[in-house]
Parts: sequence; structure tokens; C-alpha cells
Amino acid sequence: MTQVISPHNRRPPRGAMLVAFACLLCLAGCSGISAPSPRIAEMEPTVVPTPTPVPRNRLESARERCAGGRLRVGDLALAGDEWAAGVQAATEAALAWRPDARLVMVRVGCATLETGFRWRGTFFSQAAQSFFYSDTGSSEPAEVDPAAVPTLPVADVDFRGLHLALARAGYGDDAELSPASGATVRLNEPADPFGPPGTPEGLVYHVAIVTKGNVQDLFVSSPDWTIHSYQDRR
Repeated sequence: MTQVISPHNRRPPRGAMLVAFACLLCLAGCSGISAPSPRIAEMEPTVVPTPTPVPRNRLESARERCAGGRLRVGDLALAGDEWAAGVQAATEAALAWRPDARLVMVRVGCATLETGFRWRGTFFSQAAQSFFYSDTGSSEPAEVDPAAVPTLPVADVDFRGLHLALARAGYGDDAELSPASGATVRLNEPADPFGPPGTPEGLVYHVAIVTKGNVQDLFVSSPDWTIHSYQDRR
């Protein structure tokens, strides 16, 4: 008897089945790589970059020193950063004048028409019996006892400490200092007093702050950073 095979029951050749199976595997692999499931995408955490903090000294350096040609309380912190270079330049000028010149006092102000500091070092020469001013290169005779002229301890000067002392006392960074006096530092000693009565001996800073049309003369002693004023004694 001859068996009749229906077209619906006819099986494709073995080779054709293998080719079809390989195509299905290829399509499945490609679709898995190009399109991850939504559930997996939802589980991936979002990475938010952490901002890098800006160092304090970089923020201060961005502040324009001596803005408008006026020295302000906030400039004193920047003056502390430039103190070493400023006093070195002043000392070099003084030693070129007299080899025995020694530093007695320093005043920092603002350079004319510039956004920079002007350092005025006052030096004394026993050989010349004269004082020398580093910013102008001028000198003047001095009839004083050389032993009574104190030498400024450069390593102890700290304009940043002065800035913090004024900030604690309520003076903001925008408070202006009198251009006539700037910020001065020198020693207070019995033979050569500097500051109102009761000011401790040692390093003393002087600033004249302009507030509401009035000028407040302040003397800040170091290392205790106490503020003294003639106004307080009235």
C-alpha cells in the first residue's frame, strides 16, 4: 500500500531546521545587547558628581585687594599672605642704604592707582644715627639712644591674626581703614610707648577704622589680641 503524506505533516529538511535555529539564536543575542530590560535600567543607580570644595585661600585671592585704592579690614588677611615678600623687599632696600639697618616698624597701605599693597618699613641705623623709609628711599637724622630703639620681631607679625581680632569685634571685611595710617605694627615698650595707657608690652597693631563719618583708633595687642582705644578711656 502506498502511504500518502499530507502537506501539513511534511517536515522540512534537517539542514533548513538548523539554519532557522541559528537565526533565532542570533536575533535573541542581538536584541539582548541593544535593549536591556526596563527593570534592569531602573535598578541602575544615578551617580551624582560631588562638587570639589574651593580652598579658602583661593576665595580670598579672587577678592580684589585695595579695591578703589582703599584699604579695608578684609585686605588684612591678604596682607598676611604677602607679608614675607613685602618685608623682604623693604629689608633689601634698607640694607642697600646701610648694612646695619634694622627694622623698627612696618605700615601697610594701598598703592596709588593699583590693586596692590604698599609696604613702608621704618629702619634704624646706629652708624648713620638715622631712620630710613623703604617706600620712598628717604632718611632723616635721629638723636635717640640706639638702645631705646626696639627691633621688630618679624617672625611674630601676623596680619591674619589682626584680621580675625577685628572680625570678632564686629568689624566686617568692607570696613575702611584711614588711608593716612593704614595698618601699622611695632613694639610697645616703656622707653618707646605705642598705644593708650594699659596696652600690654610687646607687638601692637594700629588701625584707624572709618565708621559713619567717625574714625576709631584701635590698638590691638598680640598675642592676646585684645583691642585698646583712647576713646574707651574717656
